[in-house]
Amino acid sequence: MIKRQRIIIIVLAAVFALLIAAYFIVIRPLTREDEPADTSVNVDPGEGVYANRPLMYPMIDRDDMQSVEVINENGTYKLVYDDKIGDFVIDGYEALTVNPLMFTQLVVDTGFSNILGTVSDNATEDELVQYGFKGDDAHTAKFVVTQRNGIVHTVTVGARVISGGGFYAMYEGRNKIYIISSTIEKTVFGKIEDMLSPVVSTGIPLTSYYNIEDFTIKHYGEDFIKCRNLSSDEITELESTAQAKAVTVYPAQYMLSMDYDTTLQLLIDYSGESVVAIGLTEENFEKFGLTDEPYSISYEYDGYKFKLTASEPVDGYYYVATSMFDIIVKVPEADFEFLTWDLKHWIDPLIFSRSITVINSIKIESEALTETFRLTHRPKDDPDLIVVGDECGQIHDIPNFREFYKTLLYVQLYDYAPEDVNVTEDDCVLKFTISTANGTVNEYSFYQYSTRRCLLRINGEGQFYVFIDIPEKIISDAQKVINGEPVDALDKD
Repeated sequence: MIKRQRIIIIVLAAVFALLIAAYFIVIRPLTREDEPADTSVNVDPGEGVYANRPLMYPMIDRDDMQSVEVINENGTYKLVYDDKIGDFVIDGYEALTVNPLMFTQLVVDTGFSNILGTVSDNATEDELVQYGFKGDDAHTAKFVVTQRNGIVHTVTVGARVISGGGFYAMYEGRNKIYIISSTIEKTVFGKIEDMLSPVVSTGIPLTSYYNIEDFTIKHYGEDFIKCRNLSSDEITELESTAQAKAVTVYPAQYMLSMDYDTTLQLLIDYSGESVVAIGLTEENFEKFGLTDEPYSISYEYDGYKFKLTASEPVDGYYYVATSMFDIIVKVPEADFEFLTWDLKHWIDPLIFSRSITVINSIKIESEALTETFRLTHRPKDDPDLIVVGDECGQIHDIPNFREFYKTLLYVQLYDYAPEDVNVTEDDCVLKFTISTANGTVNEYSFYQYSTRRCLLRINGEGQFYVFIDIPEKIISDAQKVINGEPVDALDKD
């Protein structure tokens, strides 16, 4: 009985749903009467009314627009509805991104032609000159709205009203002069560049920014910094919190700082303030200070190459040319401050960051001692470390050796050495060479050039100095390990 009742209820519900659908789909369209026109405002034939406001022509919303064309002293641009993508594109520049805010403003300005007033119902030649439609002083603009049903509305805009609150306008085919809103100044009197989104770079997911490769910055065509991503074997050796595992390959090999991560995250999806030019032409490059490429940024991602060219800063802005979009964008100087960072800003001051579990050997060379410590790592179920020196034999106090290893990890760059510093091998007070399980070998050399300072070279290259205390402590702690004396990595002696 209950089952039968359920069936009846389901059937009745289905019938009711069909009746409701039939009413809205078939009956209501046949019986509906169009809403009565708003007769509270007197308008001439062809004009429209919306919310008690007179319009030059009936209101057109975005969904009823096929195209909007603007012609003014800056040139011509036309936005056309593209059925394939279901959105508007700029005719001739379909690959560029339309600025959604500016396009919305254009739709309002041209679709809602609100009449603020009229100054003539039958304009004379003198009035056409007076209101900026004819004559030597005329600076007219025109917009053409085409509806999807083919109806076309053409409006010419003349001079600005003296009060500044509007512009004089005429609808094609009528000899009547209207006053319309001054909001059209940004769109109808604007440039095609104003209708574009100032996108500098995009297309890389935030979750994949660290896969950017071959990041390079040049100053006037000369390499300033070049980076490479580390291999998977190299990454496993690192003790680093940065997601972008990369090192510089020019001017020397340094680990990169967290600021490198921050820069990549900025560049994967960045928009500036405004588009100032379309086309990376010689003329545009010269106009915006890009001819000699003061700064250039290049990188690769997933087989695609990206290049940005930036001017010197001008009045708080950079002008950045982007090859991806073939446009030049005005960018706040603060956003691209990384262009003027010096090398020290890019690199991690800690020169050496490896887990001891991947170290095969540590070679120490100095006038006071020369020793190679060879490390054997037990399997995971027996994590003890064995260290044997070529000269001193087995190191029994492994915790003490780990403390010595910390001394190496704490070595950090201090500042730039003088560009004209001149050192030879006779000035070398210490070399320590690290070999890892995957075959990586890095040499760190300290060359004393003053009473207190040493030039540090990594694999033969370097621009920075450390204080003499650093190599002296490494030598001292190595000797303590050999002698079985306690080591404190934080102790300055």
